[in-house]
Amino acid sequence: MNKLMETLQVKLMPLANKLADNKFLSALGYSFQILLPIILIGSFACLGAFINIAPWQSFIASTGLNMILMNTQSLTLSLIAFYLVLVLPYQYGLKLKINPISAVVLSVMGFLILTPTVLYTSIPTQWLGYPGLLGAMLVSGLVPLLIKTCIDKKIYIRMPAGVPSIVEDSFASLVPAFFVLVLATLISWLLAKTSFGNFHAVIYQLIQTPLQGFGLSLPAYLTIQVLATLLMFSGIHGNTIFSTITPLTMAASAQNLAALAANQPLPNIITSSFSVFCQPGGIGGTLGLAFMMAFFAKSNRMKTLGKLSLIPAIFGINEPLIFGIPILLNPLLFIPYILSPIVCTVLSYLTIAIGIVPRLTGVEVNWTMPQVISGFLAQGWQASVLQVVLILITTAIWFPFFKLVDKQTVQEESVA
Repeated sequence: MNKLMETLQVKLMPLANKLADNKFLSALGYSFQILLPIILIGSFACLGAFINIAPWQSFIASTGLNMILMNTQSLTLSLIAFYLVLVLPYQYGLKLKINPISAVVLSVMGFLILTPTVLYTSIPTQWLGYPGLLGAMLVSGLVPLLIKTCIDKKIYIRMPAGVPSIVEDSFASLVPAFFVLVLATLISWLLAKTSFGNFHAVIYQLIQTPLQGFGLSLPAYLTIQVLATLLMFSGIHGNTIFSTITPLTMAASAQNLAALAANQPLPNIITSSFSVFCQPGGIGGTLGLAFMMAFFAKSNRMKTLGKLSLIPAIFGINEPLIFGIPILLNPLLFIPYILSPIVCTVLSYLTIAIGIVPRLTGVEVNWTMPQVISGFLAQGWQASVLQVVLILITTAIWFPFFKLVDKQTVQEESVA
């Protein structure tokens, strides 16, 4: 076990530090947090408009509420790529220490040039939503880097001393703006002559579609859950790794919502809200552990910590347990900590795949939503029952290790 701990430190810590220090991934994570209200409002508006309950459908049709809900969804989730290109370049620009407003303006310009339009009339919303999400991420990453390169290489128009900073910033952005204009126009013109037709179609067909096929498979998603747990066990927050698949799970959620709206079979098992099954009580599936500590621990310290940790654990926050027991780098607790999310992820996938629990609707559920409630919001009562079963299973996984640590702590208290 000591060798395993040393291996985790040597192998995982450099990777974890690289992910944590990556400016683009960090900016992407902040951006999705900022956009969470948009995502939640759009998800519930879509569910409210299309949920298949006859009395509810009659009510919203008679009152006109259905059009309000559908319009709300179309102006939130259906424009998620455009919202991202407004937020991500700003966050990334801050981390690159360039003018974040310039990064946003030039990124939006490049994104719109790369997006096919009906001249003087409209922009097809298809590419402003999830199909254009990876394109928005690429533009939002490359344009700020281009601005940063121009500044570092001193390729910009300099103004004399005494000129107001707002004017100086405007002229400093002219050269990068010219580069963005030329490159985006050239790419758009060349791709218009191909069978793809436009930039977003290339990204979606050549990159996003194959990536989604891998990224949302059980082995790939399980790998992400295991990596997140290992990172947390090593002292780096595991949420760092989830930003790498966020565009895929969000796109899958959108596809399920669209299928629900069209009264068609839901295509995806794994969506953004599939995570409500994988780590009950926080990374490592520690809700059952908190409960056992609060009500069954013989150690005073464990009992007190359990009572303090139980309410946060209900809402998916388990840092009190991770640092209080501690679970962090604790060889005694490594097995249940890594095994719980593996069991939950595999059982949840198989249960949905064979039809015991219906596929999730695609509604985005906030990660702080308590267990049972989060399952009901993501799909219905069957998902809530599955969550209860998973909590019981993870409690059983933790039980012998809880007893071992509790006994050890009692002995320490008797000596003190």
